[in-house]
Amino acid sequence: MSRIDTLQTFVSVVRARNFTSAADALGVTPSAVSKQISGLEERLGVRLLNRTTRSVSPTEAGQMFYQHCENILESISEAEKLVTDFDVTPRGRLRITAMSNFGRRELARMFHDFSEQYPDISFDLHISDRPLDIVKEGYDFALRIGSLEDSRLIAKPVARQNIVICASPEYLKGWGTPVTLEDLNHHRILMVTNAEFARINWLRQFEKDHGFTLSSVERKLSVNDIDLVYEACLAGMGITAIPTYIADRHLQSGELVRLFSDVEIPVRTIKVVFPQNRYLATKSRAFLDFITRYFDDAGVAASADDY
Repeated sequence: MSRIDTLQTFVSVVRARNFTSAADALGVTPSAVSKQISGLEERLGVRLLNRTTRSVSPTEAGQMFYQHCENILESISEAEKLVTDFDVTPRGRLRITAMSNFGRRELARMFHDFSEQYPDISFDLHISDRPLDIVKEGYDFALRIGSLEDSRLIAKPVARQNIVICASPEYLKGWGTPVTLEDLNHHRILMVTNAEFARINWLRQFEKDHGFTLSSVERKLSVNDIDLVYEACLAGMGITAIPTYIADRHLQSGELVRLFSDVEIPVRTIKVVFPQNRYLATKSRAFLDFITRYFDDAGVAASADDY
């Protein structure tokens, strides 16, 4: 009888709370189970179980030993499953939640490319800026920006989201082009206030980094929808800060003009968040590897310093 078999027997006895039920589950006799446990206690030099005529229960040492045995047996099971699944084609359904604007603009192409490579994996995608308990609600992954406050989760940085300050040519024609950051005191500003963007207050960041006050800024529009702010900027309503993945097309066409290109704006990091399980299913490992490569190929991969 190997040590692993003995550990399995001990765990079965603790779970069943008696030798007979444990023996039935293991397909052996109660006397064989009792003999294994006695031998284990003799080898360790400590009593692991309290015995009565009807049941058994772990001693304090036995409870501690039981918890470690469970972890060991679980690790062995996971190791075997990893090897078994290594060459198995990833398949199944992934449940993913993502920020609204990022999800609408970025994920369709990525999911298409992923599906070309992994045709047997399907998606349930939930778009929301509302914080979700992905463990409770059963999601495999979440795409998020911001700090991680749930110790049950792992956050893997996968992409950098660059921010640009811009305005339309029509707005700049009427209000003038700001040359210095202080010039923003004489301009109309459009602010996004939804959960995805609220933590990045670029005006406040400018004040902090450059040591001046933007007390006269006219906050012409504050709204919780970035698309509305973006359309207002295109229409000539004011100046805003926007992710490059939204603004690039109109910057290239000349419908928007980038301002303060020499000023560094804090980069936001997009993270893939997932439950802190020891074992990731083959389909989940495939997605995690793919999304990392996808943003790397796009030239916006997160660096080692991003978090």
